[in-house]
Amino acid sequence: MKDSSRHIFTVVATSMGILLLLSAVPWSRLTGNRIKDFNLFEDLIPSERTVASAPTVEVDPELASFLAETQTDESEQLPAEPVADVETETEPEFIPAIATEEPPTDDNGEVLLEFYGDNPLAKFKAALASGSARVAVLGDSFIEGDIFTQNLREFFQDNYGGAGVGYMAIHSDFPGFRGSVTQSDKGWKMHDLRTLGARDSIRSLCGEYGKAESAATASYRGAKGRRHLDNWELSRFLFLSADSGAVTLTTDAGSSTHNVAPSGKVQCIDITDPTSALTVATDIQGLVALGVYLDGTSGVQLDCMSIRGNSGIGHRKMSLPLASDMRQYVDYDLIILEYGINALSGEQTDYTPYAAAMTSTVGRIKDCYPNADIIIMGIADRGVKDGTAVLSLPTCPAMVKAQRDVARRTGSAFWDTRSAMGGDNAIVDWRKRKLMNADYIHINHDGGRELARLFYNSLSKALDE
Repeated sequence: MKDSSRHIFTVVATSMGILLLLSAVPWSRLTGNRIKDFNLFEDLIPSERTVASAPTVEVDPELASFLAETQTDESEQLPAEPVADVETETEPEFIPAIATEEPPTDDNGEVLLEFYGDNPLAKFKAALASGSARVAVLGDSFIEGDIFTQNLREFFQDNYGGAGVGYMAIHSDFPGFRGSVTQSDKGWKMHDLRTLGARDSIRSLCGEYGKAESAATASYRGAKGRRHLDNWELSRFLFLSADSGAVTLTTDAGSSTHNVAPSGKVQCIDITDPTSALTVATDIQGLVALGVYLDGTSGVQLDCMSIRGNSGIGHRKMSLPLASDMRQYVDYDLIILEYGINALSGEQTDYTPYAAAMTSTVGRIKDCYPNADIIIMGIADRGVKDGTAVLSLPTCPAMVKAQRDVARRTGSAFWDTRSAMGGDNAIVDWRKRKLMNADYIHINHDGGRELARLFYNSLSKALDE
């Protein structure tokens, strides 16, 4: 009996020791936030302050650098002029910040778009009427894996036509996470706007590019069982090349090889042919892949452009000449900005410096894509543990206020995502409904579908006006 009791004690003690060791491992950092950090005693020992156990998100180095440079007097934090990191041709109108307010709603209580400029969505309406429109959704890990955007795309293509997933990066660190396309690649080194050097001028709307290290390839296959995504009609590859060589595009119809001459301008190779797969291959070392586009020849194309940890402010340094070159091949009628979660903290209650930076970002995007309307999405509700309970992070309303102010200052549309989810403590309800991940920050695929439904309903009502 004594040996049995000793054996049980040894097993329990060993198990507790292993769990303690595992809880000390920084899983989020090591796995790119795929596995969350955990604390064995987190629910047993309540934190002293609600914000102390707030889940963490990645810090955008660009944001950290900006905030370090702009620790000024409060009266100077939100100047009437755009932040002068780069010059913008579009200077937003100064509209004084006001207190957080309730968003407009319809008869069913669903949150509507707010408009702070003239002719709401006039450019996008005109594009839809023409039978061909393009939408870009720029964001962070909240929409990674085409979450939210895949359903928004489907709603558009159900009603206006279109096919394909649109923009694809030349490489993905987690290709299996995305269910709207199957992707594989080799031979590419990726760069993105969070860590680009000051002299790097390859700053496009998507915020990233891949550079061929040797013989490089990338393959894409349509997602079976998903409407409008198993086939598309127009395949395009946009790139920069300082050297000569060959680029080969392979579709269901076969392969075509194109001889490339050195050029400082954006080059595009396209194939108009119905296909369910595309492979891009090149032997040009150093070729810069700006993106692959898998499109229909009409209807709505919607591009998901997400970068994990991105705060959005790096786009204020976008290259005007590069955007002008790329617009010859791919232009936009509507650009939706989903940012803010990576600038949110449990301690900060004033986000005017971030609002100032995002005001410059929106101005820059308008300069680069003058044919596009802009919609700013406010942050989603975010949870924080208080002992064993979960509540909304108390600083969320301050960020929503700042984002609404950016919309006012830039004459953009605004959608209060957090209010659309249900407002205070909506995060708890969404988790109970299995629409939110266990980190109480990111929606899952089901949550993306529900949020896309709410957003599309709001947008449709505005388009009908």
